[in-house]
Amino acid sequence: MPQPAPDRRSDLLAHAGSLLRKRGFNAFSHRDLATLVGVKSSSVHYHFPSKEALGEALMQGYRADVLGFLASLDGLPVPKRLDRFAGLFVDAAASGDQWCMAGMLASDFETLGEPLQAEVRRFFTEVEGWLAAQARLLQPKLRPAAAQGLARTAMAMMEGALLLARSQGEPQRVAQAAQSLKRLLGAP
Repeated sequence: MPQPAPDRRSDLLAHAGSLLRKRGFNAFSHRDLATLVGVKSSSVHYHFPSKEALGEALMQGYRADVLGFLASLDGLPVPKRLDRFAGLFVDAAASGDQWCMAGMLASDFETLGEPLQAEVRRFFTEVEGWLAAQARLLQPKLRPAAAQGLARTAMAMMEGALLLARSQGEPQRVAQAAQSLKRLLGAP
């Protein structure tokens, strides 16, 4: 029985996501991706006419995955939700090569086109909105602006811990930040 044709677009996205997380957006090309996947560069260009189009598709998929994951936590107590959220960062640090895609793009932000910059901003805005909602569940008297401020601080802390864990070779920094995240947002 013949094997189904590979879903080339999905394969390209998976490998591009891996390259982005390991090297950064500006450190790989369509040619690098083509070589990794085992296709001609023209095949990559067929699916993604520009590097920006590839980046936008990556960010849209990543945002959908992360927001879907966060939505799946709704039935859990808020401290457990925060544990699971922080677990994304802890797992990334432990893997040594699967850094936050949005964080990696943020490090290249000034070199990105406006549509891709908008995707990165949208990701952080939506995740920070989720964090602010968790803070308000833990601290019902907290004003929305204060909750948003805590959420921004929490996100910066987790992204910063991930970057420092990578540069210092100390993945435990992320686990330490995860404990601070819970306290910052008001979890017992």
